[in-house]
Amino acid sequence: MNFSQNEEGDFFYESTSPFEFTDILNATKQENHQVFGTLILPEEKRDSYPLVICMHGSMGWGISSQDHSINFLENGFAIFKVHSFESRNVKTIYQDQMQVTVSMSLTDCYEALKHLSHHPKIQKNNIFIAGWSFGGSTAVYAAWEPLAEKLAPNGERFKGFLAFYPGAYVWPEEMRWNKNPILSLIGKDDDYTPPILIENLSKAINDSGGNSSVILYENSHHSFDRVDPVKFLPDAIALSNKPSKIDKNGNLYYESDSGERFEMNTPEGRLKLIESGSAPIGASLGRNWNARKASFKDSINFLKNNLS
Repeated sequence: MNFSQNEEGDFFYESTSPFEFTDILNATKQENHQVFGTLILPEEKRDSYPLVICMHGSMGWGISSQDHSINFLENGFAIFKVHSFESRNVKTIYQDQMQVTVSMSLTDCYEALKHLSHHPKIQKNNIFIAGWSFGGSTAVYAAWEPLAEKLAPNGERFKGFLAFYPGAYVWPEEMRWNKNPILSLIGKDDDYTPPILIENLSKAINDSGGNSSVILYENSHHSFDRVDPVKFLPDAIALSNKPSKIDKNGNLYYESDSGERFEMNTPEGRLKLIESGSAPIGASLGRNWNARKASFKDSINFLKNNLS
């Protein structure tokens, strides 16, 4: 990124496309390619701003993530909208979850963090990450230190991790998490990314010395902050109530209730899991006005309360 001429706008930078966590943990060689994001500064002019690096959901940049991003701006936070899909010529992944993965979005976000830490308008010690659904998973696992140590070996870290209805689909054997706060906002009736996953993971994070909390919104489905009514997506690949696991060697696998083990480190392995029927197909999503309003307040309070 070159900040000498432009304070805000589209910035292009180098990233890679590791398929799964194991590729990051084991430093599997990846080809560099360009990705981009959009830096937007608040209307109120100041010498510097805290920043939220924002990651979209599995349908790309939708209304709810746009609305929250505007809310961040109106409360004095600069935003950097990462375009992990467009950078890879992908529109949506909700039907397969393999064209772009959380490992790829994590890499994009950490590369952005490293670059934007040097932006003259950005407070390098006040850079947060926020994400929605797929992006919520990105925000949660950005706090897992084994990944952070590989993606940012010089010590760049996020000040806080804000996850909207995340899929907490991986349970690490090595429970080492960033000490900075994690907040997850999720609907109690979410059948797309079941809340029990992030509730259990949050407890494990805290038991290991981390700092994680969850806010559950009553009578709310996935994407409760949308403005369109609740609908059912029959072809959406959802998560079961049972997480996959990742061992200390970086091997990711899912074990079904019948005891069958599926290796998930490759596209072929993940496809086999989907075709087995172990991954639920179909999920509901749509608005809850009360949860939408509350999430705007809860997210801003989290960001402001954790500023340096």
